[in-house]
Amino acid sequence: MYALRKNRTKGMSLVELLVAIGLLMLVFGGLMTSFQIIVTLIGSAKAQAGALALANEKIEYIRSLSYDTVGTIAGIPNGPLPQISTTSLNGILYTERLLIGYIDDAADGEGASDINGILADYKLVKVEYSWVDKGSPKTISLISNIVPRGIETTAGGGTLTVNVFNANTDPVAGASVRVYNDTGTTTIDTIRYTNSAGIAMFSGAPALSNYEITVTDTGYSTDQTYSASTTNPNPLTPHVAVLESEVSTMNFQIDELSDLSVQTLGLPTLGEFEDLFNDATTIATSTNTALASGAVRLSGSSGSYPPSGMLFSNGVNPGTLKSWETLSYEATLPAATDVLVRVYSRTGTTTLTLIPDADLPGNSAGFAAGSVNLTALDVSTYGEIALGAVLSSSDTAVTPVLSMWKITYKETQSQIASIPFKMTSSKTIGTDISALPIYKYQKSFTTDASGDRSIADLEWGVYDVEVTSAAYDIAEACENVPYSLDPAVNETLSLTLAPATTYSLRVAVYDSAGEVIPNAEVTISRPGYNRSIYTSACGQGFFNSGLSSALDYTLNVQAFGYTSQTISDVAVEGTQTYAVTLVES
Repeated sequence: MYALRKNRTKGMSLVELLVAIGLLMLVFGGLMTSFQIIVTLIGSAKAQAGALALANEKIEYIRSLSYDTVGTIAGIPNGPLPQISTTSLNGILYTERLLIGYIDDAADGEGASDINGILADYKLVKVEYSWVDKGSPKTISLISNIVPRGIETTAGGGTLTVNVFNANTDPVAGASVRVYNDTGTTTIDTIRYTNSAGIAMFSGAPALSNYEITVTDTGYSTDQTYSASTTNPNPLTPHVAVLESEVSTMNFQIDELSDLSVQTLGLPTLGEFEDLFNDATTIATSTNTALASGAVRLSGSSGSYPPSGMLFSNGVNPGTLKSWETLSYEATLPAATDVLVRVYSRTGTTTLTLIPDADLPGNSAGFAAGSVNLTALDVSTYGEIALGAVLSSSDTAVTPVLSMWKITYKETQSQIASIPFKMTSSKTIGTDISALPIYKYQKSFTTDASGDRSIADLEWGVYDVEVTSAAYDIAEACENVPYSLDPAVNETLSLTLAPATTYSLRVAVYDSAGEVIPNAEVTISRPGYNRSIYTSACGQGFFNSGLSSALDYTLNVQAFGYTSQTISDVAVEGTQTYAVTLVES
């Protein structure tokens, strides 16, 4: 008998089948990704090739035109070609920008050094095509020179040169200069951008009057020429004329815009720590110093004074504290002696930490006699502070003498809501029929329910700030008004207000460098009236009690380290402000 065998074929398991499918998916997925990348690259290359073809075609077309007709609509030079247009190719929308301008070639001299005085030597054409590729903007451009068949000529035209400077009179590159003129046979409306020297040149501009020029840049102020009108009959910078074969030059200033926050505040509650050294009750510790006759000096006597000594005050820890204001001290310094005072953060009853220069500039080196502004100190970080002094002498026969030190602070100060005020720039754009100034910027505002008002995009310059509420006078403006605003800053102007009175006087005290002097003693007097106050951290003092209308007040201002100044025949009529400058003694 023969045994019968059956042939069996073994099939794939489910696991093997899933693995195979996974591998196929990886392979085909990779192929699809590669295919998509290739399609994208082909599409991008096709779009770029189309833009290049359009640009070449446009350049060749412009080259085929006669030299005199190469120009843009409303441009300089003027011609039939649009400055901006759109076109489609292969389903792609392109934006065409065309710039045509005259070039002053260096071969025959540039500007005033041009041999023949003709700055329109030939024309430069720039063709730019832009489009969007997968959400990203793309651009290509071609440039070509168009040269006249004969010699260059200025027949019928001249050159308009625009110089653009910033607030420091440095040139501004990349500024937009728009030139507009509708007084000719065709309207001119074109924009050029300043070069690295801050210059935009419009060579070949038709000889016309009333060229309107507007200069600006992104995030910058605007400067311009102005028309004579009923509202501005005598413009300071009128529109400019271009004369045939002549160069007309105009200068403009622009700079980055700034933001200003205005706060309206009530009168503060003030506090102070002052030690006249009549006793040792406010001195925490001392080394090599002695207290006598209301002053601190090195211990010992003439011929035996130590080279140095130090002392520290008790901590100044107000129960209520809104802001630290000033530190001041007075000292007598014979030759070869010195006193330096520093400010410390105090924790507990003994731990003193020198406040770093990052929070109080100059503190590590120590302050010479006079006044120091403490308003930058964060009260949440420095709720309690103390003073430390080092007295030194390189001559054993003499000693410095510290006669007073003081810290002032604000305990409370609330903001006042809904105060109307007006800001007026010192810059003018002309005068009216009565020869009164027409200001470039004048606008009214009102603080909000919190006593704040933010004003964005202000041009740099000096602004007068006037509270237009009849109920209040400005007791202090910090910084002082007129307010000087720098370019590209974000600043706060605080206006402390007092109930309005018929007569008031606000005095601001400065040093010869223009810095305010805190704790200067200001005295105003006349027969029957005499009052003295000390300037605030902002260097201002305000008198609004007991004054009357008179022209014979005497103003005396003195501060430690400065030569006092007395001013006679000071007038007080209504609300007055006065600035006094002291010179270091």
